[in-house]
Amino acid sequence: MTKPITTPRGKAIFPHLTEADYKFKAEGEYHVKLECSKAECENLINTVGTAIAGEVKKQHDQNPNKAITKAPLPYEIMDDKVIFNFKMKASGTRKADGKTFTQKPILLKADQTPLEDGVQIWGDSILRVVAEPYAWNMPIGIGCSLRLKTVQVIELVTGKGSNTLGDLQVEPVVEPKVNTSEAPF
Repeated sequence: MTKPITTPRGKAIFPHLTEADYKFKAEGEYHVKLECSKAECENLINTVGTAIAGEVKKQHDQNPNKAITKAPLPYEIMDDKVIFNFKMKASGTRKADGKTFTQKPILLKADQTPLEDGVQIWGDSILRVVAEPYAWNMPIGIGCSLRLKTVQVIELVTGKGSNTLGDLQVEPVVEPKVNTSEAPF
């Protein structure tokens, strides 16, 4: 287990933090992408690199002749920005004892008091994330995941569902008119 890392302030992209996302995973997943300044993230990038290097060393010690394949990184560098990808399973079964579990991230306000239940965190909110780097060696390669633990909401962007219909009114259904005197064939 590695020491948790804390990000600098960053802008949330497609956050699923108050409710789990079940679209692609039946067990659900909490996740957020966080856009941060590259200059402030060198320490995080180095921590991920160190975790991956540890797994590479383990693989090399076990079998020095086996080719090393690296999996995609949990971040993407875009000019002067870095977009980190944080995830947490909402539920599952532990391999060690077969017991089921549920979990969710700790959500805090800027003053570090708990965020009220039901508050939706939308994209463009300013967050700081505490995560645990988890290095792994799987058939796709050696990689690292950033396991979501705690989120501090510094500037909350939220709202209600918008009415995208505008002023449209319900109109009666009109049956289509069919001209039976002229057959098309």
